[in-house]
Amino acid sequence: MFPVFLYSDSPPQSLVMEDVVGFLMDLGLSVEFRGDFLSYLSLEAEEAAELESLLPRARVFDIERPVDFFEIPPALEPFEKELYDGFWVQRIFSRFFLRRHPGELAKNGFHAVITGRLLGTYGSRRYHARAILSGLPSFVSTSGMVEGPARPREYYFLKAELIRSGKDPSELDEMFRGKFVDYEDERMTKLAGAYVLQPLLHHFSGKEFCENSRCALFNSHWQKEVLDIQYSGFVCAECESEISRIAKRR
Repeated sequence: MFPVFLYSDSPPQSLVMEDVVGFLMDLGLSVEFRGDFLSYLSLEAEEAAELESLLPRARVFDIERPVDFFEIPPALEPFEKELYDGFWVQRIFSRFFLRRHPGELAKNGFHAVITGRLLGTYGSRRYHARAILSGLPSFVSTSGMVEGPARPREYYFLKAELIRSGKDPSELDEMFRGKFVDYEDERMTKLAGAYVLQPLLHHFSGKEFCENSRCALFNSHWQKEVLDIQYSGFVCAECESEISRIAKRR
């Protein structure tokens, strides 16, 4: 059967990887959880130091300006949410992964890292938080689940009013609790399993998302959609058939 390899990277404590693996295996996939991604690399001391020097270069300091990886990071405060340029993080991880485990490509497997890092991609003159990033390895960002999909419209209207009146808008989080995914949210485990499927299918079929608005592979833009669709774990017949074909690959 075709192997799916999962890794973690600074995940939230609420994430239960065994349940993510179980969800994917129930769909007929062969899944192996390899633990922490950086630990799996088994880097030498010099390599670990090199990686630690590269990751800060992927930090976003200005949400309206793409990261210049070859520029010395400015002596400014990074973007408040510790946002990383997702494609640069992916390049860094891929570089060390292929250096330490070059034989993995011959195995023809799918590799996905479930990370707590907030990853973004630059487009339309600003960075946008992402819950998933396809490639080698693919990423599922739990922080991206929180910051990417939009919260209820009322949340933003009230937030603007509170800011205009000089009041603290943090009370809105309590007011709207349960209506959006939050950090250390117990629902992240089910969401992570659903989100892994999206880059998996994209890897093999080029299909980015499913047009069925009830399917876990649907491209949800709102928190309500995420909690209604991805959290349900429902996979439509068409996508289930594609997953079955992937599982039977060798």
